[in-house]
Amino acid sequence: MGQLQQALLVVGALIIAAVVALNLWQSWQLRRRRARPETSSPPIKPSSGSELHAIEHGQREPELDDRPERVEPELAPVEPGRTRAPAPHIDPLIDAIVSFLFELPVPGEALQQRLPRSSRAGTKPMLFEGRNAQSGLWEALQPGARYVELQAAVQLASRSGPLNAIEYSEFVTKCHALGEALGAAPDLPDMAEALEQARDLDNFAAANDAQLSINLQAQGVAWSVDYLRQQAQAAGFTTTLSAGRLALVDVMPASAGPGETDIAEPGRPVSMVQLQFDAQAALADNPEMPVSRATLLLDVPQVPQALRPFARMREAAQRLGQALDAKQVDDNGAPLSHTSLDQIEQQLQRLYAALDARSLPAGTATTQRLFS
Repeated sequence: MGQLQQALLVVGALIIAAVVALNLWQSWQLRRRRARPETSSPPIKPSSGSELHAIEHGQREPELDDRPERVEPELAPVEPGRTRAPAPHIDPLIDAIVSFLFELPVPGEALQQRLPRSSRAGTKPMLFEGRNAQSGLWEALQPGARYVELQAAVQLASRSGPLNAIEYSEFVTKCHALGEALGAAPDLPDMAEALEQARDLDNFAAANDAQLSINLQAQGVAWSVDYLRQQAQAAGFTTTLSAGRLALVDVMPASAGPGETDIAEPGRPVSMVQLQFDAQAALADNPEMPVSRATLLLDVPQVPQALRPFARMREAAQRLGQALDAKQVDDNGAPLSHTSLDQIEQQLQRLYAALDARSLPAGTATTQRLFS
């Protein structure tokens, strides 16, 4: 190992040590501030009864009526599994979660105004949910509602890679600042455990990601853009996503498969397969601009298995190939036979099974976030 490599290793170790030290110091500072009387601007004051307190300049909103204040009934403690709304956003399967527990319910609009300006930590998105004081369910913060607990989360992994130490430190810094504004100490997850979970999740996602394509190559004369669009619409591609991109859209069936209860409401449109071709040709003023290649693309983790997206893609490719006099080829131009497509479908079933075993069925909101 050269001297330069040794020096880089030392510098990296020092940076990680500094991040850990910074997180510990911020936690100590927040506990110290909460232990002594505040002399600066006060943190947000939870509301009770019919009064809502303004969060700036110590002003108070006008009373809604002259009725006496009422005390919000206490809620039962949250169980470890968390009471979840039907369509949750934050999910411990793919998020590192920080909790803020309030002594009294806090208005949703007050919490919204205290959230960080940027809802990202590096490349990773951050999400916020409150536990509704009336329903006890976790939900996105809503004006007019009141919350007894807040959760902030940062996504552990995505297609850009796992959460790293710098991103986690940025997330913790924002949570400390939010805790100061709310007057509630954040309950932080262990950094080493969070980063280990992020690496494990990223390894799983990398091993079970799949974006399948079938290319249609003109065998004779190229097609015009208008003719390609007409044939694509006849094959079911009715939704225009952007220049050179159409989508085959279907709706969720009334009954979803096991573990698919949060995919979408029955009847909700789902984009299954995309048809892509030359965007410059699509934007050209000449509708007769020739196009000789088009690609059908399926992003497997993004689409519910119940919709049979790969079978639908094969059917659309067959129909389009006949209408356009095109052959089906892979990305290298090699012909795609029925046998090779059957083998891909068998491998696809194993991928679906792996996602299900991890409680991440294809097409669920959580899975879509992970594979994005």
